[in-house]
Amino acid sequence: MKNGDEFKDYYEILGIEFESSIDKIKSTFRQLAKKYHPDINKEDEKDFKTILEAYKILSDPKLKENYDKEYLSRKKITYKVTSTDNKNVIPQSRIEYKISLLNISRAGFDLSKKFSRKDFLEELGEDLVVYLKDNEIEEGAILNIKLPAKAICNVCFGSNRNCYRCDGTGYITVMEEVKIEIPPKIKHLEIINIDLTKRKRKGIQKFALKELKIRVKWLSLVDIE
Repeated sequence: MKNGDEFKDYYEILGIEFESSIDKIKSTFRQLAKKYHPDINKEDEKDFKTILEAYKILSDPKLKENYDKEYLSRKKITYKVTSTDNKNVIPQSRIEYKISLLNISRAGFDLSKKFSRKDFLEELGEDLVVYLKDNEIEEGAILNIKLPAKAICNVCFGSNRNCYRCDGTGYITVMEEVKIEIPPKIKHLEIINIDLTKRKRKGIQKFALKELKIRVKWLSLVDIE
């Protein structure tokens, strides 16, 4: 944003929270585009241009980082999710999920065929990559991610074979948030192995994955900014 330009609250324009993930930003934009795109609603063409402007800034990690600094400065607030127990929280914009259709395709897999997770890991090496800043490397950090899990049905609690929610199985698939601590002084390219079988949760039978492989990269050593 250039000096002298009127500051726009892009989060308010898109109708999302400040801490929204990139995936949330993209899904919200798609919904708004269906409503305000000029091909659909010519009367709201000006609104769509503003929405598109907000999306272009917030969906680009570097532009978003610069915008967020000015946003917080103008709002005169401290982002309340910057730390947990005096530790840094890694934003979703610096988390890369490797086992995605895009990365699997880039690795040369034929998406028409079936592959096991072991096949993917042999080629990709990890489930996700986390990019750390210098202070996070020095002090440690917190990683919050959501993983698919098998949970007890919240409608019938596993007691109704005719339940509309779980189709009588007693279980449903949910996205359960997992908090992972990244230790201080971690090395560039080091892999952290998380045993998900030991992470017991109330109402959760098991996670879809038994383990999670996280590769740590130093932001200062990779060309992503």
